[in-house]
Amino acid sequence: MSICPFCGWPDTDVYEVVSRHRTPEGETVWTRCACGSLQVRVTGAGVVTRGRPGVGVCQRS
Repeated sequence: MSICPFCGWPDTDVYEVVSRHRTPEGETVWTRCACGSLQVRVTGAGVVTRGRPGVGVCQRS
């Protein structure tokens, strides 16, 4: 199982959907993790990239 490297939240448990866009490759979904990290998901590929959460937000020890 894949998890957020910043807070450990499971990637399969989407916290917030920011937007969805149809593309020639399928669907691209922008989501936000519980820690605030912005993620790009592509249908069939899972999380393909993610940003860092805000400073001081849910940092792993």
